[in-house]
Amino acid sequence: MTNRLLSSVRRRFVGWALWLSVRRGKVATLSLGNCWDDVKSCLVCWPAEGLDVTAADIVLSRLRDRFPQASLTVLAMPGIGASPPAGLEVHVVQIDRKSINLLGLPLRRLKDEVLDIRADVAVDLSPVYDPLTAYLCWISRARITIAFADPQCDLAYNYQVAPDPKREGLDRYRALARYIG
Repeated sequence: MTNRLLSSVRRRFVGWALWLSVRRGKVATLSLGNCWDDVKSCLVCWPAEGLDVTAADIVLSRLRDRFPQASLTVLAMPGIGASPPAGLEVHVVQIDRKSINLLGLPLRRLKDEVLDIRADVAVDLSPVYDPLTAYLCWISRARITIAFADPQCDLAYNYQVAPDPKREGLDRYRALARYIG
């Protein structure tokens, strides 16, 4: 019970910190005509609960096909971690619990590491809204941020994919991959 309460408090605090950060930040304008041009770096947030390897392969392969010259970086949230599919050149940044403070926010060194990636595209693979991955996508300053649709996602993501509600599992990630290109 204590862990669930602490987790709930952290989620609320990180959500509040994201809201405050977005309010203070500048809203960048994005030209829809050429927003996908010259993508040099892609950041993929891997959910803490883990992810079906086939689902990850679908999205990462699509990113690699769409942006063959771009570097791919996976941010593996604390928890199960990331196991990127074999055959794709992917840099994995494993986030441990020591990189996140007591309130659930990333420490300065993690923020700097995310900024150093210089991502043009940030994709959150979390099946449901996660304030920590949303916050990391926001501080990455990627010009294109993508996640599954949720009313809370409006703060951090400028593209939200809303697959048919009847779709579950792999079909949701196929819809995300189709959206990417």
